[in-house]
Amino acid sequence: MLEKDKLDGYFIAVDGPNGVGKSTLIEAIKNKLEVLGYAVYITREPTDTKLGNFLREFAEKHSGISLACLVAADRYEHMTNEIIPALEEGQLVIVLTANSEIIKPDLQLAVFADERVLQKRLSERDTLTRFEKGNQSKSELDFMERGIIELRKYNIDVMNIYNNDNLEENVEKVVSYIVNNWRKV
Repeated sequence: MLEKDKLDGYFIAVDGPNGVGKSTLIEAIKNKLEVLGYAVYITREPTDTKLGNFLREFAEKHSGISLACLVAADRYEHMTNEIIPALEEGQLVIVLTANSEIIKPDLQLAVFADERVLQKRLSERDTLTRFEKGNQSKSELDFMERGIIELRKYNIDVMNIYNNDNLEENVEKVVSYIVNNWRKV
């Protein structure tokens, strides 16, 4: 495992249930940080590589260990080819749904929203993945709460974001934290 403290960048992982507004929040944070002079690199998992696209395409047909192995393979390639090089360059890296301990994040954003908000956002999508189908919002939110407890056991700083209809307030909260806890590139 690579020592995170030997890298110059700042690593933020963002996770939350489908429909919570992670992509919108990340893009708004990136825009605000770039205005302040930060070099920001955004990426996601599964990645946009051949392996990540394969995972997206065939996730419906796999489960259990085989699915976990596909996710792990994509994540290790992602770390090697994108995340670590960006951190070595001193960039602030924001990863959508990275929850591995390959490198502990400097900050874990746990994004929540009311169940009705999640269901409304999902109903507005043209297509849904198997993870978005059905009413899984409650179980995803419960799982997130348990995950936060585990992350904190490893001294990972977790910031809870409640993303119902207060995007700008959330962006300000996250950007303020970053500005106060990491140096400008």
